[in-house]
Amino acid sequence: MRYLSMVMLLPLLGLAAWAQSGGTPETPAASRGSLQETEWTLVELDGAPVQAGSDRTAPTLQLSTADQRASGFAGCNRMTGGYESTGEALRFGAVVTTRMHCEATMELEQRYLAAIEATRRYRLAGGMLELIDGDGKLVARFRTS
Repeated sequence: MRYLSMVMLLPLLGLAAWAQSGGTPETPAASRGSLQETEWTLVELDGAPVQAGSDRTAPTLQLSTADQRASGFAGCNRMTGGYESTGEALRFGAVVTTRMHCEATMELEQRYLAAIEATRRYRLAGGMLELIDGDGKLVARFRTS
């Protein structure tokens, strides 16, 4: 009987510890602390909200753990490149894109790619992915797709 009581008590202790640690409900990716294998949709760039691109799709980012590749949609073109992540550090290698020209979204795409290049670390907070440059400035914010 004592063993059964302990087995039933353990989940409650775990829940209490989670609540004391400041646990909050977040999206599955953010609650797992998972940067990779999640498609992120850009919602803010350099402090301003982001409008959808030429095909009515906002820029996206996905990081693969299998081959350490970043990929996504940059606003007009598809993009891909390598990345390195250790702890909260995040740095992208050379990014290549397809070569289409979209008059309405080229400026957004150039700013987005510049933010990717400037990224030095990241933060997962409130279900959002935040990219931060070397000066500690937030350069891009994403939500899970």
